[in-house]
Amino acid sequence: MIRRLTTIIAIIVCVLTMGAQTLTATYIELADSADRYIKAERWEDAERVIIKALRHEPANRSNYLLWSNLGIVRMNRGDYPGAKEAIDIGLASAPHSTTLLTNRAKANMALNHRQEAIEDLDQVLAVDSTLQWPMKMRGMLRAIVGETERAKSELTKYEERYGKDATVSETLGDISNAGGDYDEAIKRYKEAYELEGEVATLDKMLLTAYYYGKLEAESKELERGISRHPSEGLLYLLRAMLNKSRYQSIDMERDLKIANDLGVDPQIYKQIAGREGVIKSDKKR
Repeated sequence: MIRRLTTIIAIIVCVLTMGAQTLTATYIELADSADRYIKAERWEDAERVIIKALRHEPANRSNYLLWSNLGIVRMNRGDYPGAKEAIDIGLASAPHSTTLLTNRAKANMALNHRQEAIEDLDQVLAVDSTLQWPMKMRGMLRAIVGETERAKSELTKYEERYGKDATVSETLGDISNAGGDYDEAIKRYKEAYELEGEVATLDKMLLTAYYYGKLEAESKELERGISRHPSEGLLYLLRAMLNKSRYQSIDMERDLKIANDLGVDPQIYKQIAGREGVIKSDKKR
């Protein structure tokens, strides 16, 4: 019931602060129905009643709230251009709404309009610099578009304000990796893995350690990873390379077989095992 009242209360507050205006029972009922449908993830029904409410009172000053909800609904339906169009209409009457600007940033991200998304988030943070998601996402987007120094600065400030975050740590690891600071990259990937436990992050950390001659130092992490993720073929492939460097041929061959049996990516296998000269000529890849 509390969630259903959110839009209604916002509409009433909007009316009170923006001046006298009549709210018809039909308008309130439709807005309430939209909230119920959104909560139930009945996106088609939510869109239908929101549009009906907007048509019922097209001049209502609080319609920007419904346009915002319409943008959310359309994003959940995969209609990102339609979502952006709805949000743009809402922003015409509420240009400083952080909710609308944030939602447009999300639509722009879905449309792969990264620079436009950054500009939206710039506007959001100009209104309220304490908003957590916009601050995090702007830093990550800057990293994606190549603004690495600004990204590093903003994500570091994010950590200082909100604490450690797995995605932020991984992104900072990527920045360090690209900049040739491999020790920092490994540290950041390890940090992200400890926070989230995702094997893909562990793979990235150990691959970085392998390529830059630091796998031996991470051998305990590799063994723990195999224990936690016994079906991850890449980990066995990396241990095979570690065994090769230790001149433990039998253990190396055993791990190579396990990696193959688990279906490790053939290209990665060839890149790693091939360059080490351990792929046999009769092995079919």
